[in-house]
Parts: sequence; structure tokens; C-alpha cells
Amino acid sequence: MSRINNQLRWCLKDKKRLIKIKPDINLANKHLEKSKYNFKVVQILEKQNILDWALNIGFYSIYHCFLAILSKHGYESRNQSCTTTVVLNLIKEKKLDLETSLVLEFDTIETEKNIINPTIRMNRELSTYGIETSIDLKQLERVKEMIIKVQKETIKILSK
Repeated sequence: MSRINNQLRWCLKDKKRLIKIKPDINLANKHLEKSKYNFKVVQILEKQNILDWALNIGFYSIYHCFLAILSKHGYESRNQSCTTTVVLNLIKEKKLDLETSLVLEFDTIETEKNIINPTIRMNRELSTYGIETSIDLKQLERVKEMIIKVQKETIKILSK
């Protein structure tokens, strides 16, 4: 059994992590709107030179897109790893037309940390829990580009 299948089974064992729900396009659209709102906040924070928090909010802008996709496919997640797992599983099962690399750039279900090419989640954790208030502008640009890509893909997915 694949790592994704094992992780998905683990996620579904606890309602505090992941539950199956009736597919809910209204909830999906609300998550997409939250993503768009968060992107506006990212832009405001960037103008104010509050880059560490802009990165954090950017992470959640992307995350809400993934929650939108889950809502459309009948899942509700309260765990970031489980959210990533469901998206990857939907791709694997060909129920979702989304590039796996886009999801893995955001986060991975692997326990090993890739120091050479950290995920957006890893950058967000360093920004949130670290003591630095400045970040590399390339990190924020990467997040902003990804927000736009993921939002466009989410809009396509929700319209089908």
C-alpha cells in the first residue's frame, strides 16, 4: 500500500483530522473567497514591509484553495498534512487535474525535510516560530506566484 493510502487511512481514523462530508460547492467557494481575501492581505503587508507575516498569510491563501478542493470532493480537514494527503490522493486517483509538483512545492507528506528546496510550509514555520522578522524577498515572490497559480487552478476545478 502506498504512503498516500496509509496516510489517508490514518487521517480518516480521527474526526479531528479529516472527515468525509457531502460535497459542498458553497463551502468550496467560501474557501476560495478567503484565499482571495488573504492574497489582498499579503499585498498590504508587503507594502508595509511586514514580510514575515505576508509569507504566513500567503501560506494560508494557498491552503484555503486546497480546502476548497477538498470541500468540492466531500472532505473536511482540520490537519494540514491530511489536507495535502487528500489532494495528492485525488490526483493519484485521477479525480483531480492538478500538477503533483504544485502540491509538493506547498507541502509534502514525507517526514524528511528537504533543506535544499524547502516547501512553503517549512518556510512559513520558520517565519512563524523563528525570531527573525525579515525574510528573503524571493521566498515571498515564490509564494505570491504560487497563490496566483493555485487560485487559477482552483477556479477551474470548482467550475467543473
